Amino acid sequence: MSNKLRTAHNTFLAFACLLLVSWSAAQNSAPVLQMSIGAIAPDRNGTILEEAVDRAVAQGLEMVTDEFGFNAEMLNIDFAVTTEFVATAEEAVNAAERLLSEQEIHVLIGGWGGLEITRALSNWAAANRIPFINAGASADVLRGEACQLTTFHLESSDAMYLDAMAGWYVRSGFRRWFVLRIPGEWGEALHDRLDWALRERHFGARIVREREVSGIEDAAAVADRIRRDNADVVVLLVPAAEQIAWLEALEAEGITTAIAAWPDPESQSRTFMQASREAAPTLGSGQRILAFEATLDRYGAREINARYRQRFGEPMDPPAWAAYQSVKIAYEGMFFSRSSEAEAILSTWTAPNAVFDLWKGIGTSFRPWDHQMRQSMYLVKIREDEPDPFAMGILVGELPAIYLPGTDPIERLDQMGDLEDRSTCTF
Repeated sequence: MSNKLRTAHNTFLAFACLLLVSWSAAQNSAPVLQMSIGAIAPDRNGTILEEAVDRAVAQGLEMVTDEFGFNAEMLNIDFAVTTEFVATAEEAVNAAERLLSEQEIHVLIGGWGGLEITRALSNWAAANRIPFINAGASADVLRGEACQLTTFHLESSDAMYLDAMAGWYVRSGFRRWFVLRIPGEWGEALHDRLDWALRERHFGARIVREREVSGIEDAAAVADRIRRDNADVVVLLVPAAEQIAWLEALEAEGITTAIAAWPDPESQSRTFMQASREAAPTLGSGQRILAFEATLDRYGAREINARYRQRFGEPMDPPAWAAYQSVKIAYEGMFFSRSSEAEAILSTWTAPNAVFDLWKGIGTSFRPWDHQMRQSMYLVKIREDEPDPFAMGILVGELPAIYLPGTDPIERLDQMGDLEDRSTCTF
């Protein structure tokens, strides 16, 4: 053995011995820190698309609990993640109450299952001064008039998704936008925000027609209107199941216009991709916006994607990624502050120099004006004839391009979503 190799070998042995001694000592001493995290996960017994989200969340929580539990044990940290499965807002609040009284949780994680569940948890967390991570609800109202000082949004906002959509499709030359949207305040808000993005942030693109729909309503008339308006892109601002139904109906009517769609959690899964292309082999094999992509190879994502696939036998869909990252953010907030007190955690997350490794590159941090996480988006093409679920989606784009020379990554990331001058949040 060479001197250089012998030195490296001895150094490694010394480090291993030190780690072993430290671990042995830790087993005979009181925990240096207690971390109790509560998770409110969805259990809706619903459609296959909802079940895909629910399964991904549960698996992401299971994996992160095991991996960080091992690290915590080595560092003599008393670490626990307790998960409650719920289907309604009332059940969610009752579960949070149990977690606080029985587990004395320091951080709450949730946001899956819909706006009302998330709003109820956000309000409950604020009333009890518990830091809350919203990992699944995109509604802008949660970052606006319903915002709470103790709520932090890992899930991207509707504004961010719509800005990403506008950026990709306008740059691809699509100028005439035909919008189908859900009824009610949320659907109107989605339309208005997209309209603002096209008018204020892009040149030459506009919405030529908006139509409020509930289910499939007269697909033949809608298809005729798309042709008469000479639309370049049809935007589906409707839930995942209705997206599939509209894709099938419009393809049956002979529509070949590009389709862009609102990426709610149920539409960001391989289960959705499979159903989409089966219902409409052409229109249903288009491009999708995702918060995370199982084939992402950079920023350390290759390793987490590989571990997840090996453990569960399926790709890491965005809800699983969000569940994992939420616990990771909670763990790091307590670890780096050396405290499980709410004020210490909140101060760590909001520190001016705070950054988070989301396996998405540099610059990811919570915006101070609404606690929305700055982060990249991914454009994925559904492959029409690919049987392997992992290879079914192929990564074709990332927005924004945060590594352009001479640019600030935070400024680049803030191109998506509402800046402080548009925020209606008041903490």
